[in-house]
Amino acid sequence: MKKKGFTLIELLVVIAIIAMLLAILMPALNKVKKIAQRVICGTNLKGLGTAQTVYANDYDDEYVVQGRGTPHTWNTYTDLWQQQTKVWTTPAPMTVGASLYLLVREADVSPKSFVCPASAEIEFEGKNVNNADIVDLWDFGSPIAVGVTPSRGPIMCVSYSYHQPYVATGGSAAKSTRSADGSRNAAFAVMGDKNPFFDAKLKNGSVTNLNYMDKAGMINDDWTTVGVSLERWQLMKGNAQPHGREGQNVLYADGHNSYETRSDVGVKNDNIYTRNNTALTTPNGWRQGYFVEPGNRDDWTSSTTGNDDSVLVNDHAPTLE
Repeated sequence: MKKKGFTLIELLVVIAIIAMLLAILMPALNKVKKIAQRVICGTNLKGLGTAQTVYANDYDDEYVVQGRGTPHTWNTYTDLWQQQTKVWTTPAPMTVGASLYLLVREADVSPKSFVCPASAEIEFEGKNVNNADIVDLWDFGSPIAVGVTPSRGPIMCVSYSYHQPYVATGGSAAKSTRSADGSRNAAFAVMGDKNPFFDAKLKNGSVTNLNYMDKAGMINDDWTTVGVSLERWQLMKGNAQPHGREGQNVLYADGHNSYETRSDVGVKNDNIYTRNNTALTTPNGWRQGYFVEPGNRDDWTSSTTGNDDSVLVNDHAPTLE
């Protein structure tokens, strides 16, 4: 007796059904993946907050700030980051990542903890020309390092921003008197996803509903701008990039982290990603935020005006210099 198999039409029907099921399920699976990445990203951030507390217990309630008081220059790389005997009393280029790297050196944090799975950053492998141990280095590599394969740097190995640790003095960066520490208001933002203004994809210029993905903007404390109610796209354009501008993970001074759908979540509803604008004094004197080019580091390092004023920054690509 001849065995009956599937006809061509039956096979096509089965394939069509499978394709339809995939089309229905894929958006749901992608959403689950995004949520999982967001949770892991937030868990990493909370772990970094715990490490900051461990570090503060050993250093008089101070959070990590590299440089030992010397006015180094905030740049895209840290000079001599591979040399175990580096002399920090000599002014030289230094990154924000160099400060965060103290958590690797002093608080036993893995470089993997600095990478959000939803971002484009990759884990720093610790490779260096001197074959030094990872806790004997001073930064997450360098984008201009010689003899290191691959060259990384905090630009490519750190997915998070940090409350501005430096203050500008004649173009150089030394520890700010308003750098984060263990005595801050519980609602003070210490770290978060990368600052959207430091995104290499963003360009300066006017923002409309047609080009908002080309540049992030500011959000006023009353949800309005020039008297016009903000639409969804206007709220999203001030959010971090890794999570599709839907929101960002933020670590607060009391140790808890939260996924925020808006970036104006500072102590006084300040925008945590923008510097202070002293010209804006209303309403209620709250900082509404002010955009400056990321390459102009003097503007960013002079951005805090009080102990409740948080501005989260990170190292960015040399193309923005």
